[in-house]
Amino acid sequence: MEEDRDRRTDAERLSEMRMGRRRLIETLGLAGGALAASALLPSKWVKPVASQAVVPEREETSPVLGTGDLQVTLTWDTDGTDLDLWVREPTGEWVYFADDEGPTAALDVDDVDGFGPENVFVPFGGAAAGVYKVYVSYFWDDELDDESVGEDYGYPARTTVASIRITTFDGTPQQQQQTFTRTLTIADDGCILTAVADVTFPAGSIAETFGQMDNPIWGPCDGSGSSAQRPQKG
Repeated sequence: MEEDRDRRTDAERLSEMRMGRRRLIETLGLAGGALAASALLPSKWVKPVASQAVVPEREETSPVLGTGDLQVTLTWDTDGTDLDLWVREPTGEWVYFADDEGPTAALDVDDVDGFGPENVFVPFGGAAAGVYKVYVSYFWDDELDDESVGEDYGYPARTTVASIRITTFDGTPQQQQQTFTRTLTIADDGCILTAVADVTFPAGSIAETFGQMDNPIWGPCDGSGSSAQRPQKG
């Protein structure tokens, strides 16, 4: 009986406490209700109020980018666009968004909605002897209309300037670094790759390259290649 009485007493106290909080919120009115709730409840239980003074701005955080013997980082200057970074290893394998790990290199960031970064790196001590070939492509522009472009080869898109920073032996006395730019105007689902640089190991030397080539994975998208095999991104 004593135990039952203690339980009833606890229940009554809890009920009184809840009623007291409710009366306090009602007394303060709707305008102050959210403020009163935030004062009475742990912050993780309180829904944010649609007010600039109450809702904190979203924090933008930068991804941690891999580095080492080689680091290739792509950024660009338009929002709502999707550029891609492509690196061909000395053994011939390609590292890109749909195959993000090769024998020595890996893509650790793939940005699809503007500005980047995209980053391919080879960890310290991992570079193979030979040439790493660096390319960029223009996959898509969100301002394009899917229905209007259809399946044609290449769509005039917003002019976008890509910046490609290449670093070898990062943070060591042997470090070399160069930054190149490429201006891209045609969004073509990555059907054309634009050359940027050759990086040669073991020296870690960086040499700019020029020109374009048909995509080595699914070929040109003008009907002569395997455009139906293009990966979908979204």
